[in-house]
Amino acid sequence: MLEDELVYVLSKDLEIKNLFVVENKNSLRFIQKLKSENLKPFVFSSDRLYPIVLENNRRSSGRFIKLFSDIPTLRQIYDSFNRKKQQKLTVVVNLLRKDLHSDIDHLQSEVYLNAREISKISDGILLFYGKCGYSSEKVQDDLQGLDCPVYFLRDDERNVVDDCVSVALGGNDVYTKTMLLGNGRGAIYATPMWLSSMNETDYKSTESYQNAKKYLSSPMYCLLFKINNHNYKDNNFHRNASEFATLFDMEIINTDGTMDIAINSYMEAKTSIYKNMEC
Repeated sequence: MLEDELVYVLSKDLEIKNLFVVENKNSLRFIQKLKSENLKPFVFSSDRLYPIVLENNRRSSGRFIKLFSDIPTLRQIYDSFNRKKQQKLTVVVNLLRKDLHSDIDHLQSEVYLNAREISKISDGILLFYGKCGYSSEKVQDDLQGLDCPVYFLRDDERNVVDDCVSVALGGNDVYTKTMLLGNGRGAIYATPMWLSSMNETDYKSTESYQNAKKYLSSPMYCLLFKINNHNYKDNNFHRNASEFATLFDMEIINTDGTMDIAINSYMEAKTSIYKNMEC
């Protein structure tokens, strides 16, 4: 759901040396968006990618230098190496299926299982999910027990965001204030990724439509908050929002979005990982 936000933050990070993407049926559109931002990801299936990243990390780890880092005459060399290493960031992206949101327990299970796998090759993991991806205490405990630190998307008040809508709007407080604009009426919050199923040839035959129809048939759902952000690259967004609103007899209310939470959380996680590497 936060595919566009992830493309944005990666396109702004000039320190990325290697960008790897796990190849699966969810990654094709994401890879196309990366290339449209002049990024050149290396794409492999997970069984091939993880050994490649491990080998890449070994070659640049400088363990032979670290062995002698306690010797005063070599400490300066070690510190210089670490500074150079920090400027050669490797990022691995593993996209999970968007439709996992239809079953929260399944979503949380998949988040943990994939985080556990990628923790074996990582110095840190940033989960591009709101609380819906790990709200259960068991999943949170399991994540804390992984082989590397796990970081979360947080708003300006340092609160973990509720969900992808909170990220798109700019935080939990903004989310709450936006809800109040509906005066108690039921609302759907639309981003390009949320409406991406509308790009299918026959939307009414998709699982996304069937799931939406289950609750949008209720007359209480009458508002579509369309979250506008000039950084979104989907040229079909405006058309999709209009067609969706017409299909379910909803009024469109335009509201502004932001990339602040995505970029700030990414930079915070990156800075923390660098500091841990220096210890």
